[in-house]
Amino acid sequence: MARFMLEVRPFALEVRANVFLSVGDSVSPELHEDSGDVSFYRPPSRAGRRVLAVFEPGHAGEATLREAAELAESGSELSVVTLAPQAPPCRCCGKGGTGPYNIAVREEAESELRQARDFLGSTARRASFTVLAGQPSPPLSTWAAEAGFDLILLPTRRFTRGGNPFARGVRQATSAEVRLLG
Repeated sequence: MARFMLEVRPFALEVRANVFLSVGDSVSPELHEDSGDVSFYRPPSRAGRRVLAVFEPGHAGEATLREAAELAESGSELSVVTLAPQAPPCRCCGKGGTGPYNIAVREEAESELRQARDFLGSTARRASFTVLAGQPSPPLSTWAAEAGFDLILLPTRRFTRGGNPFARGVRQATSAEVRLLG
């Protein structure tokens, strides 16, 4: 245990705080001028982080789930998502249109989610599973930002600039750490 002493003296106001930290902890002191109180922001610990794993069938998707399972076992909150890109309605197709195609894509995404649940085994009990659909592609960046994830795990795709087509958008939309696995 390390001992940390903080003295803050704004406007001739003296505030003292004794804070006991573990070695390796980092904090940022913040003075509330109204009350003279000092509070400390501590970044989320590795154990309490919210983790999003994007699953796609294949080697890279399995690598993503392996990493996600390790984090969930250490106490992180895990969410697994599969993507279901939907085709926009077509005016020229008459009766069938894109409806049957979109239904098939959603069903395939649900099947992939079952594969992910089976792959995670006993860890799946502590995870949430979601199919994210959207036109022309699912709004992963917006959804991840609204959910407030601390870490986002994406499978890499060969021959794709940046390793994954969603990586850049997720990095711009969220403050989460983004890892490409595969």
